[in-house]
Amino acid sequence: MNGPYSNQRFNFSALAPGITWAVRWIILVNAAVFAGQLALAPLEVVTGGPARVVETFGFTTGTLFHGMLWQPLSYQFLHLGLMHLFMNMLWLFFFGPEVERLLGSRQFIRFYLACGALAVLCTLVPLALFGFTPTMCGASGSVMGVMVAFAMIDPKRQFFLFPLPVPISAVGMVVLVLVMNLISGLNGGMAEMVTHLGGMAAGYGLMKAIPFYYNWRREQARERLKRSKDGDNPGKVGEAVDNIFKFKDRK
Repeated sequence: MNGPYSNQRFNFSALAPGITWAVRWIILVNAAVFAGQLALAPLEVVTGGPARVVETFGFTTGTLFHGMLWQPLSYQFLHLGLMHLFMNMLWLFFFGPEVERLLGSRQFIRFYLACGALAVLCTLVPLALFGFTPTMCGASGSVMGVMVAFAMIDPKRQFFLFPLPVPISAVGMVVLVLVMNLISGLNGGMAEMVTHLGGMAAGYGLMKAIPFYYNWRREQARERLKRSKDGDNPGKVGEAVDNIFKFKDRK
């Protein structure tokens, strides 16, 4: 693909001015929730406050089946440490703006939340196989989906990733993260591995499905306009949709 950044290398100084609206607000909300978790920390000894927050809003298969249906969304905004929060938000900061510019802010938020929800629901597989029911917290599944979406948009974008001495492409980054997660899973991080790989699969699947959804909406609009005597010309709608998600044609 010959994307607009295909022959450019990753420039950290160029990122800050380009942060987009939804990415900024997702980062701020995650930081605010983490600050709330820290504020409740002194109550842990007396009332178990933070533990109850994690139990209520983190994702646990048993409680999900007992009616806590908000957990696949709420768990994405809880983090178990500052480094956990920092790394997830750093990856979102790097990869999110480009995806948001393509999808639009509202659809990016839906995409982000859907990747996280689908990612954590994949942990139902280890439960069925091994009876494994950990409590999951964090935005990693969502961020993995965003990273894959970025690689689909601009697979040849170059990154310098410490300590590698040579640049790595966006697709190479996805492969590297995939391998690292498989190694982590073999070393006992089964739940994290499944969530991360689920987020990556969700990101890929949704980015493939979104163009079909827009094409379906366009066809539905055309059908309605055909049945309407006073309908507007659908040409502009069709042209706009046709230009979305044609990654290979971007110049």
